[in-house]
Amino acid sequence: MESSRYRSRQQAYRFVVLFAGFLLYASLTRPVALRPIAMGSLGRRSFLGFCLASARALKLTAQSPQSGTALLKQFQFESKLWPNLHHFLYILGRARNGTFDSGRVAVKQAPLDTAGFDALSESQRKAWEHDVGIYQVHASPLDIGYGSLVDVNYAMADLPTSGRIEDTQQISVELRAALTEAGPVYRGLWWPRHDSANRDWISQLTPQVERYGPRIKERLAAAFRTSWPTLPLRVEAVAYADPRGAYTTADPPLIAMSTLNPQHQGIDGLEQLFHECSHLMMDTVDATLARSKAVGKDLSREVSHTILFYTVADTMRSLIPDHVPYPDHYGVWNRGWTRYHELLGLYWQPYLDGKSTMEDAIDRLVRNF
Repeated sequence: MESSRYRSRQQAYRFVVLFAGFLLYASLTRPVALRPIAMGSLGRRSFLGFCLASARALKLTAQSPQSGTALLKQFQFESKLWPNLHHFLYILGRARNGTFDSGRVAVKQAPLDTAGFDALSESQRKAWEHDVGIYQVHASPLDIGYGSLVDVNYAMADLPTSGRIEDTQQISVELRAALTEAGPVYRGLWWPRHDSANRDWISQLTPQVERYGPRIKERLAAAFRTSWPTLPLRVEAVAYADPRGAYTTADPPLIAMSTLNPQHQGIDGLEQLFHECSHLMMDTVDATLARSKAVGKDLSREVSHTILFYTVADTMRSLIPDHVPYPDHYGVWNRGWTRYHELLGLYWQPYLDGKSTMEDAIDRLVRNF
């Protein structure tokens, strides 16, 4: 028994030494440091919870930095006819319906995209107007990023340019008829210039992803206390996306971004791309919010989104000092989120600076909202 206990002690000692050595090695080889854990929070956590959180942090810290080339390969940028037509008809219907968001740039711009329309034959013009009307009734009142339209989005993304709408089973009869009729008109008039704009946008964005992407990715993963997505990140470059200009669905990852949106050009486009990727990384934040008794379900979603905006903006500001972050540049905080922005500066920023824990930051946020 004595020798068995001795061996157990020796094994435990070796484990502690190896673990300490690993911590030292990780801190020397990883450019992003572990965030300190406030001692006051340990009493409110179980030891198991502390170990699990530490293990996740160590996993993030120990990962080798990904090269820009490798990260760029994970993104799959596509410019395809059917997703572009689907989103264009959706936005035109949205504009016709005069929805609450019809004043946004992403919606106002589409009805003005009429170059060459008057040169079409009368039958083509009537067919196009009829198809926009179908979307106006059967698709545009819905949120394109949720519910029944999600299956349509994936079906459009999977359909080759030469594919037949008739072969897609996930699309309703009404939308299938509209797309079938509108396809030849769109292919002849809008598609050449939309495709050209999409490809220009992709060619301008990809060098920025390669240059800045790995550091943005590392900082966001550390801030959100989660891993960067491992699945391919499919990005549908579309002339028009949704009223916000971009959206993301997660199963599997599919990002749609408007390439004609003036707010998606240059570094703004890079920030919005990683904003969309961040929607795939909010599990830890959302779980922490869910554990808070001070916030309701509806408020939780709003707090989560403001945290996402703020964190991506802070990351971009720290890596590209002369860049004005998207929510500051385009007045996002003035859309009813002024109070949120103030509280994020008071309570979330210290967490990003390594001066508090996520749990403490979120607890203070939700108690003051």
